[in-house]
Amino acid sequence: MTFQDLSNNYSIKWSTSVNDITLSDWEDIFGKSIIKSQRFFISIEKSDFQQITIYYLQIFEHGTVVAIVPCFSYEIDILNLTTSPMVKAVVKKIRKVYIDFFKIRAFVTGTYASSCEHFIEYKTTLSAEKRQIVFDLVRKQLKNKCRQTKSKFVFIKDIRGRNIDSIKKILGHDFYFFSSFPTNVIPVLSSHKYPEMLKSKYRKRFQDSQKAFNENFMWEISTDFANQTLLFTELYNNVLNKAENKFEFLNVTFFENLNMLFSSKSFLLIAKDKLGEVRLMTLILEDAKSLIPLYMGIKYKTDDTRVLYITALGRMVEEAEIRHKDYVDLGQTSYYPKVLSGAFVEDIYYGFWSNHYLLKWLIKNVFPRIFIRQHIPGNVYLEPYKQVVYDVLESKGFVLLNK
Repeated sequence: MTFQDLSNNYSIKWSTSVNDITLSDWEDIFGKSIIKSQRFFISIEKSDFQQITIYYLQIFEHGTVVAIVPCFSYEIDILNLTTSPMVKAVVKKIRKVYIDFFKIRAFVTGTYASSCEHFIEYKTTLSAEKRQIVFDLVRKQLKNKCRQTKSKFVFIKDIRGRNIDSIKKILGHDFYFFSSFPTNVIPVLSSHKYPEMLKSKYRKRFQDSQKAFNENFMWEISTDFANQTLLFTELYNNVLNKAENKFEFLNVTFFENLNMLFSSKSFLLIAKDKLGEVRLMTLILEDAKSLIPLYMGIKYKTDDTRVLYITALGRMVEEAEIRHKDYVDLGQTSYYPKVLSGAFVEDIYYGFWSNHYLLKWLIKNVFPRIFIRQHIPGNVYLEPYKQVVYDVLESKGFVLLNK
């Protein structure tokens, strides 16, 4: 833990545990969103991820916390971030000779477990002049800590489209930002059950999958899933191993921690076949106005994975309807089938800074080819419902791409 008094007014403190920050200070900066809660960070800290080192930056004005930035350092594999198939192919060829090519130590803001949220936050009641002082301190401290941890660049994770302008203002002109895979959200309306607002082709897609599911499978919900985390981890790893982009590598302890720390706000949605074999599991967090399916695990077989996946998306929406939520926040992966199931998408950006000459050149000149904006299919809603669902999501802050 380091504490530095910068002037009569401002001071900074670096810590290695979220427990060094009071709950009231944390919630004053981040609010009470479940994905930005202290408990979510505790679940990460207690999971003993050997590959990461965690840090928390606090900035004080006259002893009062005015900004908090959670961070971590680790060796990042650019191959797992790139959205370009061509870059992936080239890197894989080079790694046949240079096995660690494009594996670089980074100093990262945000959470190790992907959250589709940035975590550079400050007290919004600050005056414009005080905000600029805090922004300058954040920028300077991130760069200094990057050097101290012997990291090659600062990596700003998971900036939603709605936040990109404000983050650019905080970090300044020498950070570069690129589009990642978009995040997905399905709106929930009390007046219309899923999937009746979708175009007939996509309603039929879901209904056919649901019919096939009902003939062969059944749903269960498990709220106390401590004795199921080993199986969930096995199925989660099945999905991870098939994924082209691996954003993190989680363990059974992390899933146990989520169950323990969010006992009343987490559950498993489980699909079993008629013989009782578990084929699909989704770990879901329940926030005040949304359901957040964090991770999915699948036992793959040759004939029915598509049915399981499409029906699972609809079952999540149904559960959100039952619990009177406004939307299901589906995250980044598999955006194409999610859009066909009724999802809208919002941009996710990554930010980078480096003081290393070669990396600075790569960020400026090569990263635009590594992070290519994805082609997003149009939404699949019937015309009479489009404005209604836009209004629901935009009232929650979403900046939608496929309107």
